[in-house]
Formats: sequence, C-alpha cells, structure tokens
Amino acid sequence: MAQVEGSSLVAQSIQREGIETLFGLAGGPIQDIMGFGPHFGVRPIGVRHEQAAAFAATAYGFVKNEVGVAVLAAGPAVSNGVTGAHVAFDNCLPLVILGGSGAQKGRYTGTFQETDNVPMYRGITKMAVQVDSTARIPEYMAMAFRKARTGRPGPVYIDLPSDVLQNEVDEESVNWPTNYYTDAPSPGNPDQVKRAAELLLNAERPMMIIGKGVRWSEPTAELRQLVETLGMPYVTSPMGRGFIPDDHPMNFAAARSAIMSNADVVLIVGSRLNWMFGFGRQFPADAKIIHIDIEAEEIGSNRPVEVGIVGDAKAVLQQILAEMEGKTAGLAERAEEGPWLTALRERVESNAQSIQSRLTSDANPIITHRLLHEVSQVFPRDTIYTVDGQTTLATGRQVLQSYTPASRLNSGSNGCMGVGVPFAVGAKLARPEVPVVSVNGDCAFGFNAMEMETAVRHKVPIVFIINNNSGIVGGALESRMGLPEGYGERVATYVPDIRYDRILEAFGGHTENVTEPSELRPALERAFQATKEGKVACVNVMSEHMEVMPTRDGRAGALMGYDR
Repeated sequence: MAQVEGSSLVAQSIQREGIETLFGLAGGPIQDIMGFGPHFGVRPIGVRHEQAAAFAATAYGFVKNEVGVAVLAAGPAVSNGVTGAHVAFDNCLPLVILGGSGAQKGRYTGTFQETDNVPMYRGITKMAVQVDSTARIPEYMAMAFRKARTGRPGPVYIDLPSDVLQNEVDEESVNWPTNYYTDAPSPGNPDQVKRAAELLLNAERPMMIIGKGVRWSEPTAELRQLVETLGMPYVTSPMGRGFIPDDHPMNFAAARSAIMSNADVVLIVGSRLNWMFGFGRQFPADAKIIHIDIEAEEIGSNRPVEVGIVGDAKAVLQQILAEMEGKTAGLAERAEEGPWLTALRERVESNAQSIQSRLTSDANPIITHRLLHEVSQVFPRDTIYTVDGQTTLATGRQVLQSYTPASRLNSGSNGCMGVGVPFAVGAKLARPEVPVVSVNGDCAFGFNAMEMETAVRHKVPIVFIINNNSGIVGGALESRMGLPEGYGERVATYVPDIRYDRILEAFGGHTENVTEPSELRPALERAFQATKEGKVACVNVMSEHMEVMPTRDGRAGALMGYDR
C-alpha cells in the first residue's frame, strides 16, 4: 500500500476545507507542509516574521469569509505567533495556527527548540491541543476548522511534533472525516423575536449597533431593510463598517455620543458591549436593550437586556422583519420628520463643521486630517483599508469611509499595533480584484514594515501609506505629573523625518516622499496607478509632530474622534 507522510496529510486537510492560501515562514518541522501545499492547490505565502503570518491569515479569513491558516516553525516561531492568536481571540476571528514542536520521543530531554506550546495558547484560543499520532491528523484538522468557524468564531492552535509530521502511514488506512458542519442557521426564540419587534415598532428614539460579528452570516439586505423601514439610525464597531455603506443617511457615527446617550431602544447585532461602547453604561438607565448574538454568554454582559436572542444574525433579523410585516406603514416618514433624527442631524452637521478646516488645511507640516481626506478622494468606493496607529487610527474613524462588507480592518478590541501592513497582505490575497490601502502611523508601521518585501515577492500590489509624525504620541509628562521641566518630554520620539519609502525602493517598488500638502493627491494618484500596473507602492508623508498625549478623559484628544 502507498505510504503518506504526516505533512502531506496536513496540506490535504487544508485543501479539503476549500482554503487556497496559507501563511508562514518555512522552518523545522513545518517546512514540508508549505512544500506540499502547492501539490494540493494551496498557495504558501512566506512572510518575514511569524507574527505577520498570523495577522495576514486572520485578515485573509475575515475578508474572504473563511478560516485563515498560519503555519509556524518550532520554538520561538510558535511564540512569535502568540500576539496574532491574541488579536484573533479578542476580535472573534477564525484562525487555525499550526505550530511545530520537537519529537515526542525526545520530550523533556532538552532537544532543539523544545517548548511546551499548548499552555502558551490555551488562554487565547478556543482550543489548543497537540496531535498525538500521524494517523489522526485529518481528525484533528477537521476538529480545528470546525471549532474555529462555528458558534462564535476564534483561533485554534494545533501543535504538530516533528515525528508526527515526518512519520508515514498507509494511505488507504487514513480516515477522512466528512459532514462535520451544519449549514442550518440558528433561528431565535419566537417569543423573544416578537418582543423585540414590539419594542422597535413602538420606540421613539431607536438605534442599532452593528458589529463585525455580522460578517459570518452577512445580513446586509436585512440590516438595510430594518433601518430604512423604521427610519432607525445606527452606528457600527470599527470593523462593522461597510455592511451598510457609510454614506447611508441613517449612519450616525458622527453623532455617536449623542445617539448612545439618548436612545430609548438599542438593538445590538453581532457586537459586544465592551469598552468600545462604554460597556453599555452610556445608554440611558431606562433604555431597553435588544441583543442578538450567536454566543449566549455574551448577552447580558455589562448591561442588563430587555430581550436577548441567541441565534444567527441573518436568520434572527429575517424573523424580526417578518414579525413587523404589515405594521410599519408611515414609520420611516414620521421618523424622518421627527425630533430624534432632527437632533442627530444637527449634531452631525456641527461635528462635521468642527473638522472641515482640517480636511483642507494647507498647514505644513501636513496634518493627518488633510492626508486622510486626500486618500478618501483618490481611492474608489470598494477599497479595503487597513488602518494602524494611534493618531492615524483615530482620525481615520472620521475621515475614511467604508462602503462594502469586510472592507475595514484595524486592531479591533485589543488595540494591537503592527497589524496594518500584514493585514493588507492578507486582505489583498483574499480579494485581489479590489484596491487595498494600508494607512499606518510611523510607530505602527515599524512593527511589520518588512512585510512590504513579502508583498513585492509575491506580487501583491498594495499602497502603503506612512503618516510620518516622527514618533508615537507621548510626551509633556512633566506637565501632567509635576516632573521637572524637560524630564521625559517626547519619550517616544523617533529620528525625525525618516525616509521610510526607501525601504520599498530597495525592494523595487514604486515610492513617493511627500513634504507639501499640494503634493499629496498627485503622489497618491501615481501610487494607485502603480498598483494597477502590478507594483507595490509606498507613500511616505512628513506630517505634523504630535506633542501631547491625550489625557485620561480624552480632552486633549478632542479631534481624535466623534465622541462629543
């Protein structure tokens, strides 16, 4: 009988899931997984750092609506992937990390790169296990993918000892699991659905929060129908943008605090009431909360709910719409003319006016609002943006818009820096037909800047933009802490005006260095054109240095977002 190697079984398992791309950095003992990949139609993308492999795989899965796969060598390579697992876990994104380890027969003898990997991952994954035999590899792989993508998605870690990968078994004796997924979406409890519909139909000041959890059932038509039928305003989580286009008239992100502080009925779909939404404490005390989530334990977390519906977002929204059928005549028209939307629109207009001068400012050094405004004018509606940094990320909330599902990627709920560049690589590979633009603060860019070489090598045409303000926001410590003058000032300042574009120049990409506001749009247009010709582009923008760290109450960061 023909013999098959463990590494081949891993590659075949990935292919059987319908996954066409994996991310990793070749090394022992996993290099043969990457080698076998092309034989089964799985393209290996070799990166420069294992952290980037996990990030790129996570973005690939989110944009393509499937599970991302990262393959990590033993020892430090596996520990380098921990941050990627952490980001995927906090953001509920499906990821399978395959990590190598030393031979089982040499355990606890001090073999090369011997590490007990499973405990490292156990607290930041849905499952972390070691494969115990070559013959069981397909079983473990099926278990990993099922765990990663079902229920509330998340990362899974599978540890692969070298002897398990290198051993051979009879090909005919391999058991390939089948039919281990259900395609049936989970509907909500009918009584709870009816109560939710009643609350929404009778609300005076309703609102909806859309989270990135809607990605997996993608109820774009249902979300839009609901807001338009009721005349209901909505806001989103950072990565929940685009499932309804940002320019929809019911999008009130620019009046976020006003809407959250005054709503009487709050519908939450695929989002958590974590710190991004003030743990639900910003809602009025008597506001009635309707929470739809696939994960029962999330409902009622941090804030009591009036109605908690456990189920698939699309299925539950369809139930609510069916319950409302024939009962919504005139609701949208009355809402349009009513005090709720009128007050919110006044707040939107006021906030828009407060930053208008910054969008078109000719100040030099260039300010971040002007930079991102020019970006928004150059790139088309279907552009995928990965946004990374502090000033850059916060300003991007105001200025950069998203119009299609899964077209906005950032650090999400745990604020990890360094995701922007590898997220862009994963996103572009997932949707090569649309433009991908990665906008990074110079600090955030530095974490994984070398992945621009990955993009060049694999012919992944992306525009990388660096908002180069010469350091992370940080300084003026003496004014806040009573320290002597000059002590600790600008503690995170970098060498000023670094030509980051020259990194990509060394790899043969298209580069631009911008020092004047008038140069911004032509430089961005040339960079965009370069990507249409198959080149990777980098635009380095010398921007306004940030001198003051926002205070704990956010007053010094008033221009950082629409939180007024």
